[in-house]
Amino acid sequence: MKPMMIDFADQRGMWRWDWRMRGTQLGIAFTLLAGVLGFLTIERVLQVRRDLEQARVAQAARVEASEQRARSERSRVQPLAEEAQLLRQSMLQRAQPWEEIFRAFERVPQARLQSFEPDLARGVVKVQANMADVAGLQDYLRSLQGSPVFTRLSLMRHEAAAEGGINFHYEAQLAAPYRLPDAEPRSAP
Repeated sequence: MKPMMIDFADQRGMWRWDWRMRGTQLGIAFTLLAGVLGFLTIERVLQVRRDLEQARVAQAARVEASEQRARSERSRVQPLAEEAQLLRQSMLQRAQPWEEIFRAFERVPQARLQSFEPDLARGVVKVQANMADVAGLQDYLRSLQGSPVFTRLSLMRHEAAAEGGINFHYEAQLAAPYRLPDAEPRSAP
């Protein structure tokens, strides 16, 4: 006997996958449509991300360019400010009461001054001199200390000179009226 295949399912049933049925065709069409729309959506999302990244890069480039312009502007203005500061300092140096400072040194004539180097940024005068003996050196420094031009004297070094006497270096800190207004005050050593 020959086996017989009986199909008990309804021919128009919802779960039947027959290519000829309208529901199967619509399901496949909707699935393909959803796939295409999903693909297009993903493509659009990726395009938006690429556009955002390009916008961020362009914004960063604009910010960098503006910062570079600001830096160049500051560097262009800064020399002008430095030149103005130097001009101001030179005007103040010219207005400095140099005669009174020199007179303070001339009032105590025991030493032979070898060099006189004002450092107005620090408000001091560096002096190199020669003296006959140590007692004279001490008297010389005491008499300079009594001058109203100086607030403090600091003996930096002293040594016996080859030609006789004592060579010494000292710094004399100028008092407030003889110092530049922006000179930094020195602390005592």
